[in-house]
Amino acid sequence: MPPGPLDLPANATFVSDPDEEIFLLYTRLATLKPPDSSDLGNFHGLGSENSMEDALLVRIELKPPPTTHEVANMSGESKRNTGRKIKGKKKKSSRSDITIGHEGMLEWGGKGQPEPVVLEYELFQDKTALRSRSGDTGSVLWKASIEFLSLVLHQLHFPEPTRTGLFDYAKLSQTHILELGAGTGLLALGLSSLVRRYTATDVPALVPLLRKNLLSVTPTTANTVTVAALDWTLPARRQVDVCADPPDVLLVVDCIYHPTLVPPLLGTMTALAEPRRTVALVVAELRAEDVLRGFLEEWIALGWRVWSVGEGLLGPRWGMWVGWRETWVAE
Repeated sequence: MPPGPLDLPANATFVSDPDEEIFLLYTRLATLKPPDSSDLGNFHGLGSENSMEDALLVRIELKPPPTTHEVANMSGESKRNTGRKIKGKKKKSSRSDITIGHEGMLEWGGKGQPEPVVLEYELFQDKTALRSRSGDTGSVLWKASIEFLSLVLHQLHFPEPTRTGLFDYAKLSQTHILELGAGTGLLALGLSSLVRRYTATDVPALVPLLRKNLLSVTPTTANTVTVAALDWTLPARRQVDVCADPPDVLLVVDCIYHPTLVPPLLGTMTALAEPRRTVALVVAELRAEDVLRGFLEEWIALGWRVWSVGEGLLGPRWGMWVGWRETWVAE
């Protein structure tokens, strides 16, 4: 794997047979009973978060794992939530034994136990565009972004000493992330303070909404984030200049839902990824089985090395893969 901020989990598997990968994912999905919507216990359901509102307050609560003592004494009684709110990564805690480190990680002074962390993000949507523009899905927030951001931030704030996280956060601070299909910009809001540079891209019609959500917030975010129009059906490098600063990570979250978009998406990924440097991280809800199978087949056929990393991280209703290339492919 190219050097960079992404780490392959110990249970990651190399995808050589897309049919087998899809069979395993959907077999696991089929074993779930309707009430058991997630083996993590926090799945919100498929689809958009709330497509009826023009403004959303997204609240993500991160709970520390229970200590050995808590597990041993856990009862059925609900416990009082004593979380503290953090907007961004700049707010200081009132506890004297906690500080916010350089990369945003909580550092504990050895006293007491970590408390839950609550983060809130304000987003604008365009519910009218969702219904009036054909094929426009990025004008509202989709739950895949919330689930993925929750995973990354939970591993940041509450790292497990015996388990490797998805990111090396020290390396992440020197990273350029380029996101395809950024939509309303939640991932850019949540991750931009952790990286050196964040490029959020989507079709030209969505750029005004992206700018509204991303460039009107804190100066730190505004200085880190670049918003760019990127139409997958057109040559990617003529729209986004990555020659001087190639992306270390291509982030593709919930962009696989229609078969006609698979070839242009993969063409864009291949054009923007620098061999032996850029790693693509793809997250997808398990919707249409044939669409995901076709995506994996074409992805591998383009010369990418693909690993499945989703099991045990996002739950059974999601697929997550990382991939990279060894050689150039002409756009």
